[in-house]
Amino acid sequence: MKGKSIEVKEAIKKLKGNFPWKKILIHGEEDYLTEHFLKKLSSVRNVEKFYADEDLNGLFSFTGSSLFGSSPMPVIIHGEALPSVLKRKKERERFLKLLSELEEFVVACFRELDYRELNSEIFSHISSLCDVTIISTPYTENQILALLKRKFESAGKSVSPNVLRLIINTIGTSMRELKVETDKLISYPGELDEKTVKELLFSAGKVDPFSLVVPLIRGEKKIFLSSVNTYLSSGGDPVAAVGLLQSQIRTMIRLASGENVRLPSGVSRTYKLLIKEVGIKKLISLLYLLDEAEFSIKTGARSGEEALKLLAYL
Repeated sequence: MKGKSIEVKEAIKKLKGNFPWKKILIHGEEDYLTEHFLKKLSSVRNVEKFYADEDLNGLFSFTGSSLFGSSPMPVIIHGEALPSVLKRKKERERFLKLLSELEEFVVACFRELDYRELNSEIFSHISSLCDVTIISTPYTENQILALLKRKFESAGKSVSPNVLRLIINTIGTSMRELKVETDKLISYPGELDEKTVKELLFSAGKVDPFSLVVPLIRGEKKIFLSSVNTYLSSGGDPVAAVGLLQSQIRTMIRLASGENVRLPSGVSRTYKLLIKEVGIKKLISLLYLLDEAEFSIKTGARSGEEALKLLAYL
């Protein structure tokens, strides 16, 4: 790897007029922070976005820096899709040659790339070109608690530590989910005690992650289907549910592999018990099935509801 690695929170601090990097790979578990970095980047630089999972043709007509001034900085969105998009050797060679010729670029992946992916032909070449690899590492539980406390206080809401922990345990630690749900809570005119928060979150269609992931892992079909029906009837998005399950099981696999995964204490205990109960092989198998479910929805092979409910029978 040519450049160094840095956490996204530190990278965002460096997003000023004299930006230190020209070629960037960004990836990580917290896709909300990846998105936040790109928004900050576009506020200090003129950027042009190209979506890897939709159409890369526009990128191949990009000419790079101009002799008559600064051209937009090309940003490749959803870079995680590049291996599936660039299946042919000639396509990969053409793409990598283009990146080699560009004076600056960003490849943004909206999930964490594992060791195998980072050492693949495409990403190892991208990394070798980059000045820096930015990692979108999730905030710790204490950092999230502090962020939520400041957010509610700035909105004039006094919220107890117990309520803040209830919010995290119900919603999870995804910054994107937390933003959406806490925005709803802040708009509530009354006091936010534990009872009120529970009612607001669940009446808004928020399903506790455990109500989906635990019965799926244990093979409890009726409980899983009941939770899915509750989620869908309250307006939940099937793709978001599949993404939630993927995220939870991916985290469990990392935990089972011995990685130091930061989780709320109650979540960590639950996950460790589930890992001991079913084993890492089943978790890997479930993750593969979830990837297939996501693909079937996005390609139109199955409806979101059908793909989600079918998981109970696989």
